[in-house]
Order: sequence, then C-alpha cells, then structure tokens
Amino acid sequence: MRQFHIKNYLRAMNTHRIIKISSCLILSLLLLSCHSEKKTEKLNIFAAASLKDVLSKTAEVYKKKSSVELSLNFASSGLLARQIEQGAEVDFFFSANIDWVDYLSARKLLEVSSKKELAKNRMALIVPISRELTKLQAIDASEILSLSKGRLAIGDPGHVPAGKYAQEILVHYKLWPQFEKRLLPCKNARETLLMVEMAEVDLGIVYLSDAKKSKKVRCIYEFPEASSSPILYYSAHRTKPDSKVQDFQKFLSQPESKRIWREYAFIVHD
Repeated sequence: MRQFHIKNYLRAMNTHRIIKISSCLILSLLLLSCHSEKKTEKLNIFAAASLKDVLSKTAEVYKKKSSVELSLNFASSGLLARQIEQGAEVDFFFSANIDWVDYLSARKLLEVSSKKELAKNRMALIVPISRELTKLQAIDASEILSLSKGRLAIGDPGHVPAGKYAQEILVHYKLWPQFEKRLLPCKNARETLLMVEMAEVDLGIVYLSDAKKSKKVRCIYEFPEASSSPILYYSAHRTKPDSKVQDFQKFLSQPESKRIWREYAFIVHD
C-alpha cells in the first residue's frame, strides 16, 4: 500500500513537472513571438544613391523615436523605379527628380497625393584631392576644357538624375559635343564621386552635397542654379498607406527631419 502511494506521489510530481516545463515553453514561445513581431516593424525605403548618408542618419534617429526600422535600398532613381514597376515591395520612394515619382504615380504604384518636395541641391565640378587646383570664382567653356584632356565622370544621363543635370550643364556651357566621347557614365551619383576619389578621372560633375562630404576630392566650382533644371528631391509613399507610413510621412515635415537634411548640405526651407 505504501509503495502504491509512493508511485502515485511520483506520478503526480512528474505530471506537475511536465505541466510546469510546458508552461515555461509556451511562455518562452509567446515572448519570442512578440519580440519577432516587434523586429518586423519596418518600412521599405527605396532611395536615390545620393541620399545614402542623410537617410541612414534619418533611419537611426527615427528608429529611436518610433521603434520602426527603415530598411534602406539605394541605387539610381531610374533603376529603383523600374524595380518598383516590376513588383518590388516599397513603402516610400525618394527620387532625385520628380520624373520618376510621376512615372510610378501614373501607374498607380505610388499615391499621387503623397508627393512631397523635400530638399534642393546644386551641382559641383570636382577634382581628385591630389590635383593642385584652387577654387574658381567664375567659369567659361574654354576654362573647363583646359582643366582636363582626359575623361569626365558624370552619372549616366539615361537613368541617373545627376547625369541628366550634368548633361544640361554641359549643354548650357556649349561643351556637350567636346565631352560627349570623353564621358565616363556611372550607374549612380555615388559611383561618380568614387571615380574622382580614386583619381580614375581628372574631373567629375556631382551633387554639391556629395562633394562637401568627401575628403578625397576638391570642389573647384559650384554651378549656378540657372545652368540646369532645378535639382529637387521628392518622396512619395505607396497606395493604401497604413499608420506606420502616415507617421513617417509626418516626420519628414518636422524640424528634426529638416535639421538632418541641412546637416548633410542639402537646402531645406522651413
């Protein structure tokens, strides 16, 4: 009889232990599930390559503020627009010109009413830091030609807005025929900067914001705004936005966001 009670006691103890372990496992799984859900709170951002620094900083600040992660994908505006057109999942698109935003809005891939002008930029003529050239106060066609007998790096005008602006500048100074066969067309704005940093070319035309951030190039001339189309950055979000999308849209208009853009040499109006 005593052995029967001991067996029942041990059986009860084992059952209690199994229930306790099972409860712990279930609780752990629930906690992991909650943690996993929290980690997936993110927005997919497709952005022009020239915005890499400013949006990386924005992502850092915004995550601390909202716990929402900005998943950043950088390339030329045209390439990103094609990816979105082919079905890439995106919450926000940041373009270095309005054309690609309008292109996607017309195809109902972006909410047309969400289109927002964010900042302005300018174009600059740069050389590798090793070149002993001082900053020019004024410039004309013959002067630009005298600076280099080699290649000129610009973004590919076919799908890189920075390249389109550079082409407009060369046309404005009546230099396109002389440089057309000497161009090194690059796949995005950052690659253009890199070619000059590595001294693969003598000259490059890049965004002023990129020129100012690099310690490996020298900015020798800032082109006047009249020498190209207005250099404006735009954003727009996907159709049927949820609360996360709407909250980030509001953040882009706040002083904290504008401060970051100014910090990276973009022109932002209050």
